[in-house]
Amino acid sequence: MKRLSHAVLALGLLSQAALAASPTMTAKMVDEEAKSKKKEATIAVEVKGIKLVDPASVKEKPAPGQGHLHYRLDNGPIIATTAIKLSFHEMSSGPHVIAVALAANDHSALGPVESFTITIP
Repeated sequence: MKRLSHAVLALGLLSQAALAASPTMTAKMVDEEAKSKKKEATIAVEVKGIKLVDPASVKEKPAPGQGHLHYRLDNGPIIATTAIKLSFHEMSSGPHVIAVALAANDHSALGPVESFTITIP
């Protein structure tokens, strides 16, 4: 019985450690109304539980605790970067979708995509 309780305790601690080690990302638009009048949009991101690294610097080999961000405006190219704040300038009038996600060194997803919609006058 004692061994079983130690095993259950160890499993519980491992589960808590795994949860604590899971990287998280939160993103928000910065000053949306003022920026949209200038035909701009800025996204600010906060990450926890991961070190942002340039995937090219590690030859795109996945490593626990490392990753970067993927930004995308509409259906344009994905911008892979370690920048936690990114601005888009000279946006055309109309609605736009900006997506941001946390990615591993090999560009695989490390969590859900956060999307923002902005309308440029």
